[in-house]
Amino acid sequence: MPNIENFRIIGHNLTIFIEKGEEMKRFLLLSILTFCFLFLTFWAPCVAGPLKKPLSFQHLTQKEGLSSNMVFSIAIQGEEVWYGTYEGGATLYDKAKKIYKHYTTKGEPAIKIDDGDSIRWKNHLAYNHVSVITPDTDRIWFGTYFYGFGGGGISYYHPQKSPQWKTFNTNDGRAKKVNAIGVDGESLWVGSEKGLSLLDKKTEGWKRFYSTQDGLSGNFVNSILIEPDFVWMATSGGISRLPKGKNIWKSYSQKEGLTEVEIKALVKVGQRIWAGGIGGNLFEYDSASDRWKRLEPTDSLKNGGIQSIAVTKEKVIVSRDNGVSLYDLPSGQWEALTMADGLLSNNVFCAAEDKGGIWFGTDKGASRLILNP
Repeated sequence: MPNIENFRIIGHNLTIFIEKGEEMKRFLLLSILTFCFLFLTFWAPCVAGPLKKPLSFQHLTQKEGLSSNMVFSIAIQGEEVWYGTYEGGATLYDKAKKIYKHYTTKGEPAIKIDDGDSIRWKNHLAYNHVSVITPDTDRIWFGTYFYGFGGGGISYYHPQKSPQWKTFNTNDGRAKKVNAIGVDGESLWVGSEKGLSLLDKKTEGWKRFYSTQDGLSGNFVNSILIEPDFVWMATSGGISRLPKGKNIWKSYSQKEGLTEVEIKALVKVGQRIWAGGIGGNLFEYDSASDRWKRLEPTDSLKNGGIQSIAVTKEKVIVSRDNGVSLYDLPSGQWEALTMADGLLSNNVFCAAEDKGGIWFGTDKGASRLILNP
């Protein structure tokens, strides 16, 4: 006969098991609800949707420490912010130490005696019109724009080297007015008003030069985008693509969907490629058809001329000559940013994200949009 006592023990243990299971369910449910509350309260508002106005800005001009108010380029490296200016060289702002340093053709510290040949001094920035700043793994590259003879080109700043600055020759004048720099492993692509130069970072010597005679869509190279297998160039004549290690050029113009001749910017937006035209149009590359399609922004500044495009984790930032167009990636919403919101100027050349904010370079100084005070 069945043992009644055994049944009682089994029933008792089953009751305890069920009770513990219910407690576990309640615990898991409470944990999920707590996580959702924290997510919605602290994280979600920071990444999705339009900016919450009124906005808060920090401004930086010559009064605060900039070497010049015309800021063409901005780069962030840790707690350091670099500003490339017109005539003022490069300004370094150390946020942790709250100090400014100016780097020009006269070196840092500035050389006191001018021998009349300052643009050929070795330990300095290549020229004082800094058009582009591009961080690398161990150094920062500077592209300068020179209108005369003997100066201009590229330099790098390496804080662990002595001297810290290295200035390069202009590749027989073909890399003098530099508009774009692309870091590609041990190679450096440099775009100028005469074409595309390739520098070997190990030997620190020029390897190649490309122009329209080789297949480049236009000699004035405005922007460079590096992909694992391709190098893309935005030029005065459209867009060009070059497979790495091969001399097989592909150019894109009106036949391939571009409604503008001159393209100012190329960026990677997730897995997509966006391009910006000098007249204000935005385009997206369709790899399936090997064509470009025009995008339709909905913000009020959509017709302003494009000067550059920057991409953060949540936003695409289009710097224009009439303000900034912001595209929120999670929500797909466009919005405009102008002087009415707090910018120093509506003529915006560039943008760069740092921890808790976005810097904008304008013709009247630099403005930082504070996202996380």
